Amino acid sequence: MTRAPGELRLVADLAAKALAAAGAPAAGDGVAVAVSGGADSLALLHALRTLAGPRRWRLAVLTVDHGLRPGSAADAAFVADHAKSLGLPARVLTLGPDDLAPHRAAGPEAAARAARYAALWTATHELGCPWLATGHTLDDQAETVLLQLLRGAGPDGLAAMTVRGGRLLRPLLGARRSQTRACCAAIGLQWREDPTNAGDGPLRNQVRHRLLPLLEELRPGATQALARTAALAADERDWLDPLVATTLAATRLDPEALAALPVALARRVVRAAARQAGEPVPDAAATDRILGRPAD
Repeated sequence: MTRAPGELRLVADLAAKALAAAGAPAAGDGVAVAVSGGADSLALLHALRTLAGPRRWRLAVLTVDHGLRPGSAADAAFVADHAKSLGLPARVLTLGPDDLAPHRAAGPEAAARAARYAALWTATHELGCPWLATGHTLDDQAETVLLQLLRGAGPDGLAAMTVRGGRLLRPLLGARRSQTRACCAAIGLQWREDPTNAGDGPLRNQVRHRLLPLLEELRPGATQALARTAALAADERDWLDPLVATTLAATRLDPEALAALPVALARRVVRAAARQAGEPVPDAAATDRILGRPAD
């Protein structure tokens, strides 16, 4: 058997370490892999395929055609054809206006994301896979931290993404975007570029193409440092979660009991109550209104 290129082995090793630390997937589990056709998700697919054999993972490929730009159907067909060439089942999920309509109030970018994940989770369940994997990288993590800072997020927001969030896996959070591209190039795979990621339209694009490169110029290693900040914030959140759960059970959101708490803990209790009730988590201003605190 031909030995995998070093670039692929590197990405696979990073994924293996991340998943081992997350404790998932278990041997024999099914994993639906969300593949857009970009370098990150294609590298993820090949990394998981490299790891799947000894672990008996059952892989399936999902790709979403939002129908929002020319070429999206061709990209989806490319992904499906590539998956089939690897001997993997593939499913193209085509979205229409009715899929986006319930999420329009959040804006076009957020609506497309919400509709995409709704379709991905439905297909994941239909395929009998307990896990959905996406190709988010360390660069995506750094961008998310900056976006959260710009939105005025607190420590939980700075924790950004985790390798394992419920049934969602992000095995490549320790891999750089340059490494996923090198992986695809090493195996002779030409990835697709989404033209909407190239312009300065959405704020994330501007963070990616202007702000983060400037930070790297001013302080080399800024991307790694931002990702490390997210990891530290996540550790703090994990440490505090049991205290928050105990406090929520004790106070039962009684206004006087909440007022007696340190404000940082009271805010966490309010947000935890919203998550527990299946409601949208309130932002900072709404949380302070619930606590009866004056606006800053």
